[in-house]
Amino acid sequence: MAAATTAERMSRVDTAWLRMDNDVNLMMIVGVWLLEPAITLDALRERIQTRLLAFPRFGQKVVHDLTGASWVEDKAFDLARHVVVEKLARRRGMSERQALQARARELATTPQDPKRPLWQFHFVERYEG
Repeated sequence: MAAATTAERMSRVDTAWLRMDNDVNLMMIVGVWLLEPAITLDALRERIQTRLLAFPRFGQKVVHDLTGASWVEDKAFDLARHVVVEKLARRRGMSERQALQARARELATTPQDPKRPLWQFHFVERYEG
C-alpha cells in the first residue's frame, strides 16, 4: 500500500502572495550572482542538493483546493528541471552585462511551472563566440 501524501496548509502570507500572482503581475523574485571565481555546474548542483533541498519546502509544489492551497511533496521532483543550463546570448553591439540584464528581464516575466516547486536556477555560461 502506498503512503498517503501529506499536505501542509499554506500560511496566510504565502496564500496572499500566491493569489496576487497572475499573468500580468508575476510574484517573482529574481536574483543574479556574478561569482568570481566561477562555480562549476556540478558544484552548484551539489550545493543545491545538500543545502537548499535540506529544507523540505523546496521539494514541494502547491496544490489548490476550495479553501485555499497546500504544500505537497513533488513525488516527481527532478533537480534537472530546476537547474537550467544556458549560454548567454548577445545581440550585435550588446555588452555581456547588457545581455545578462536582458536575460534577467526575460526570466522575471516568465511564469514558473505551477505543477512543480516554484523555484529555478539558471546556470548561465559565457558565450564565447
